Amino acid sequence: MDPRNKLRASLLVFSLLGLRVFFASSEVEDNVRCLKGIKDSLQDPQDRLATWRFDNTTAGFVCDFDGVSCWKQNENRVLGLELQDMKLSGRIPKSLKYCGKSIQRLDLASNSFSSEIPPEICTWMPFLVSINMSGNDLSGPIPPSIVNCSYLNELVLSDNELSGPIPYESGSLARLKKFSVANNKLSGTIPSYFSGFDAEDFEGNSGLCGVPLGSNCGGMSRKNLATVIAAGVSGAAASLLLSLGLLWWCGSGKKK
Repeated sequence: MDPRNKLRASLLVFSLLGLRVFFASSEVEDNVRCLKGIKDSLQDPQDRLATWRFDNTTAGFVCDFDGVSCWKQNENRVLGLELQDMKLSGRIPKSLKYCGKSIQRLDLASNSFSSEIPPEICTWMPFLVSINMSGNDLSGPIPPSIVNCSYLNELVLSDNELSGPIPYESGSLARLKKFSVANNKLSGTIPSYFSGFDAEDFEGNSGLCGVPLGSNCGGMSRKNLATVIAAGVSGAAASLLLSLGLLWWCGSGKKK
């Protein structure tokens, strides 16, 4: 090989390796920034995040944090945040966007988060496979942009104060296997995509209607319809008996 071409090839390889190291380092720094932002922005009355100490700079130090799992124990690349039932409160941290390149699981269940679900959540973390925010005080709508988490297998938002409709866009989440919005304040028609899901995934929302709940939107549920029919039959039977009674009484009076 020509010495000049060999030199160019070597420089190209070193440049690519340098870029790879740079981006890997940048991602690690972002993950640390993500976790630091979470700790700084939340109320933690039981000091459950006490292990989140950032004065350690060894490789993989965040992997020893409670509730944090990593892709590899010697890398500060966050795979999952499992912060369920830690009595944490506050808004869903915006610093989550710095975990976005690597995180796949987000579990904030059974805490006291009280904000709306950020519309940018799936822009921040597009590779999420599982989201569990059940058992909080989240309010406002389910953002239609949730469809941008196209890898979701689980989306659990039950036992909150969410309102408005279930976005019809959510029907595009083709990988979704587990879905629950039970016990919120949702209303409107359940998208047809969820017709095969269980009724318990939607119960506790007085304004919801659709196939899983056995009700026709704009009409009555099967249970209410059965009640109305039973009342109608009972009323008709009572009227018939009353009519027969009157006829008998009138007939008896004429004979006298």
